[in-house]
This record gives sequence, C-alpha cells and structure tokens, in this order.
Amino acid sequence: MAESEVSKLRVLAVMQMLHQEASKEHPLQMCEIAAGLEKRGIYSKRRAIGRDIAALRRVGYNIVFTRTPYPGYYLSQRILETAEVRMLLDAVSAAPFLTEEATIRLTEKLKRMLPSGEQEALQKQIYYDPARKLENNEVVHTVSVIQQAIARKQKISFTYHHRTLCAGQMQQDGGRLFLLSPYALFWRDDHYYLAGNYEKYDTVSKYRLDRMYDVCMEPEPVRPFTEVTPYTGRFDTADYLRHAFFLFGGREEQLLLRCDCSLMDVLADRFGEEMEILEWDREVFTAHVCARVSEGLYGWLLQYGARLAVMAPTYVRDEMRRRLWELEAVYRLPEDEKQPPETGGCLPNLREPHMLDKYFHADGD
Repeated sequence: MAESEVSKLRVLAVMQMLHQEASKEHPLQMCEIAAGLEKRGIYSKRRAIGRDIAALRRVGYNIVFTRTPYPGYYLSQRILETAEVRMLLDAVSAAPFLTEEATIRLTEKLKRMLPSGEQEALQKQIYYDPARKLENNEVVHTVSVIQQAIARKQKISFTYHHRTLCAGQMQQDGGRLFLLSPYALFWRDDHYYLAGNYEKYDTVSKYRLDRMYDVCMEPEPVRPFTEVTPYTGRFDTADYLRHAFFLFGGREEQLLLRCDCSLMDVLADRFGEEMEILEWDREVFTAHVCARVSEGLYGWLLQYGARLAVMAPTYVRDEMRRRLWELEAVYRLPEDEKQPPETGGCLPNLREPHMLDKYFHADGD
C-alpha cells in the first residue's frame, strides 16, 4: 500500500478511535492509539500519530491533551454531548408511534455518538415498554415522504385506519383513502401528527402517522394554507397547537374561566403568556383565554370538576351544564342508596355575581 494511502487511513483511524473510545474520564494514551492502529493493520510511529492529531486540530476538531487522570487525548466537543444523547434516547423510548424494531435501531444509532465506555453505562439506564409500542413499520418512511411533500408543496395520498370491534376482538378496519395537502408535522401528547387540508373541506385537520399506510407523494400541488387558515408567509404550527385542544378543530372563542388557585400551573402550561389574569385572591382567580370550542375543550374542562368553571360565553357554559346533566344521569343511584357528597374541592362563591361584564362581553347565545 502506498505511503500516502496509509497516511490517509491512519488519520481516519485516529479520529475514529478518539470518537468511539476516548472521553475526559478515559483519555486515549499514545501507546493505546498505536495499538489500535496495529489492530487495524496500520503500523505507525508516535511522531506520525502526533502529526495526525495536529492535522485534525487544524481542520477544527477540539482534541485535548490531558494529564488527568493520566496522560492522553480526548475530544472536548462532540456533535452531541452525553446528556443530549440521553434525552433523545428517552424520547425514542417513550414514543409509542415507533415500533420496537425502529426503537432498537434508533437507539443503536444514537449510542454510537458516544464513546464505548459511556455507551455501556447508558445502556443500563435505557428502558422502554414493548406493550406501548405500535405496529406500523411504515412510520419512518411516512415521515420522509411527508417532509419531502411539504418542502415541494405537493399533495400526498394515504390510507387511514382505525381500530374496530369484530366478534368481540379489536382489529384494524379496512381503511379510507385520503388525498391531502400537508402543512406541518408535529409531536403532541405522545403521538406524531400531520396537519393538512382534506380536499372536501375548508379546514385544517390532523392525522396520526401511526394510522397512515401506503403514503405517496402526488404530482398535484397543495392547496395554499392561506385559503384555509389566517396565516400568511408560513403555516404557524405553534399558534395552531396553542389554540387547539387535544387537536380537535372548532370555533375559536374567548373564554372567561374562574379557577381554583391550585390550577395556576395547569392553565399556564396550556395557555402560556396569552392567558390574562383579571381577578385573584388566595383561593381563586379569574382568567381570560382563547381556545377552540370542541370535544377536546369540553373534556379538558370536565376533568377538573368543581375547581374550574366557565363563566362565559353563555353557550359554552350551557353546554357544560348539559354534559354534567348527562353524567349525573349515568351515575345516578337509586334513592335508597344515595349518600351525601363529600365536602371540599368546590370553588367558593361560584354562583355569586362577580362583575364580569367589565372584562368580557358575552356573545348573546
């Protein structure tokens, strides 16, 4: 083998060893680098290895020589640090839309970003529940096709499936064919979604990627999102998610909520800086928020029971009453089995006049 070719292979091998085997806690000594090269069939002197390290430094690699805990070399900066790899591994492990096979494959790729010693330590801490992993092996391919279609502004077609019961057994239905204008991919509530316009409607709908099969990019151009959203310039995914509850569409409305103070973090997480606090005391506060009125919103409101009350608009408050009436009918006990409800958990003075008109004008519904 020519000397020039040996020199090129040696530089690559030194870089590979520093990346895979060296760390601040376990730097590679010069003798270890020479031994590693010899295992690869490359015989080299210490001086040549030193020149290779200097060359790698000149092209931007931060190779540090240390005397602690012993003399040796390591990379002070990596593409991803250990903590960053750990966070990505946890995200991969927790993602139910990734199959078990895809989870293992991505885990191995991410681990290769770290030295071998750190890989072993991290492997002992990685856990995922196979029972939570779904079975659509097309998800990674689906993401690739969709992001290309979004970039090229072309429509996609796919078959969308739901689960159904057949003879008491849960199974996947036959699916429904969609032609969609894709606008954005996003991860929400443990699922990966696509936001787009289904050609029959003037709205933006969402679709779970793990329910999408046979995704193909079509030559037909997308419908501009400016025709079905208030956005211009770009599709504002953050704003879309901020106003959608559990990703149900619906009419955007200004809500006036009266809440127990224990829910402050809950509302702040949901509405962020857009939430306006109007009145407060040690027990309750009144907030003005913007949300889409939908099944998702009503479900979210009901989960907090008497700790959260809709004060306006009237039609949302009336719908909450109707749903509570239905729940009461479902859980009603025979008269002789009724027990007095436990006290506590209710908002104080919830039905007392609160001078809300100065903050909110009801729509008259």
